[in-house]
Amino acid sequence: MSYNPTNNTWELSDEMVRLTKEKKSGAEMQLRKHDDWNDNYELYRNKVRTNRLTQRQAVNIPLMKETVKTLLAKIDDPPTVDWKENRGDEMKELYYQEIWNQEAIDGKLELVDMLDKKNVLLYGISTKKLNIYDKGVNTSVLDVFDVLIDPLTTAGDVESARFIIHQNILKSVREILADDKYDNDAKEDLKIWADSSPGITQSNVNIEEWEKKMARLKAMGVDNDKFSIFAGGDRLVNLTEHFTTRWNDKSKEFERRVVVYAEDTIKLMDETLNEVLGVDFWPFVIWSEDPETNDIYPDSVADLVRTPNKVLNIWYSQLVENRTLKNFQMHWFLPIQGYEPTTYTPGPGVMLPAPPGDDINKVLKPVEISGLDDTLPAISAITNIVERGTGATALDKGQSEKSAQTLGEVEILVGKSQERAVSMAKYYRMAWTELAYKWDKLMHANSPKFLMLAKEGASGKIYQKKVFKNDWISKDGYKPIVRSSSETEQANIDSIKKWSFVKAQHPNNAALQEIGLSREVDILDVTPEELRRIEEGEKQVQESVEQPSAVAKPQQEISPEETQLQGDIQNKLAQLTT
Repeated sequence: MSYNPTNNTWELSDEMVRLTKEKKSGAEMQLRKHDDWNDNYELYRNKVRTNRLTQRQAVNIPLMKETVKTLLAKIDDPPTVDWKENRGDEMKELYYQEIWNQEAIDGKLELVDMLDKKNVLLYGISTKKLNIYDKGVNTSVLDVFDVLIDPLTTAGDVESARFIIHQNILKSVREILADDKYDNDAKEDLKIWADSSPGITQSNVNIEEWEKKMARLKAMGVDNDKFSIFAGGDRLVNLTEHFTTRWNDKSKEFERRVVVYAEDTIKLMDETLNEVLGVDFWPFVIWSEDPETNDIYPDSVADLVRTPNKVLNIWYSQLVENRTLKNFQMHWFLPIQGYEPTTYTPGPGVMLPAPPGDDINKVLKPVEISGLDDTLPAISAITNIVERGTGATALDKGQSEKSAQTLGEVEILVGKSQERAVSMAKYYRMAWTELAYKWDKLMHANSPKFLMLAKEGASGKIYQKKVFKNDWISKDGYKPIVRSSSETEQANIDSIKKWSFVKAQHPNNAALQEIGLSREVDILDVTPEELRRIEEGEKQVQESVEQPSAVAKPQQEISPEETQLQGDIQNKLAQLTT
């Protein structure tokens, strides 16, 4: 790249030409979805576009919002991730598990998970990015407009992408100049570009793009104040992180590289992925709930709701306008001599002057406005169609089903609806497994020398410990075990049912009773003191069962008469036998 001061233009290098072509192909693939995404987003935010023909009133039936929020409540909570050291070192497992748990709190993984699922429901696809920072590796959810993906990417396999682009990273010029990872010569070119006519023009465009981006992020639940870091008059520059594959003539193989450039013009950094992150995989996790083999951008749940929601808004707008016109009480009047109609304020006992003539009906006639009595039943019918298509039934929304009269019918409806949510959760659990795997590899390659961990003891006191890298680093690696909370809870319930059945078949087996109690207590949220009291109570029950039910009565003394009688009986028996 070089600057030509004669015609005030920038000449791109061959590499930048190749990168911009890749970016263009990814942008064109995504561009066809923008109108649908914007419509889904506006309906979710209760924003409607009025027009002179069909929808003249700015009203919205919140079908999009209630459907998305219902499905969000049905999809599982963030899955739990348990780490197993491949050689079975329990101490390393303990440290590593606490490092993950601490990152889940510091990195707000629960919020990340919620934003991730909301993106999928609204846009059909979501991208999480793993970033290196001073405490290791954290995770962020990217704006769906800011990620350009290779159109030839295989569904469900982000590693098959030839390139992935994170665009619209807006930073100030002074931030870029202060960053040590960027090339010094490129920084000098950036200074020249910022003062040139193209730079000044592009900066104004970037401010508009920044404002749009902030509006979208705020709508997705991210606090806008976190991004208000630019002082007045500071020049904004649009950076692009371009992850691409390039042929290496020396090694005779393709290698993955990271190229950072400003305004599609100035290349600030160009290094291999291994040099930057210490790994050779893309630091992205991309998933969807309805993957397609031929399209990296599949349809979303919101796409099913969008058109019906627009139809409902039109009908509802017409119903509102119809009632308003009726409320106006407009009249036709027949112009006659000496009569000039005027409007009067209605009220109790108000007398209104009538037009001259024998019959008032010949002079005044109400403007006839036909009713729209079938609007509400039609709205209800379309709403039912959307509920069947999305699985967000009225029961899930907290409403009663008129057609479901019996308990069995209600249970069937809930069960079928839950099955759809479970199938949706399968894909996002797979994405979490991939996220855990990549997080592990990045932690081993980029973790700091030590980390400060905090653990709450049984007494409620917080204990801190400095954990060094050698305490948890593993040459054999770790295996993440990802479980959804609903699956874990259901597995525990099924296990308890089986143990209860076996215990009932063998009520006197003390070992079986003890193990069964331990399994049952494991699913409860009890403190160590409560656990001790439970175990002592069970031991007392077992001891009371093992003791004899009653002490044997002492043998009573036999009287002389009874002794004589017994002797006579024995003698008589002896005579009979002889």
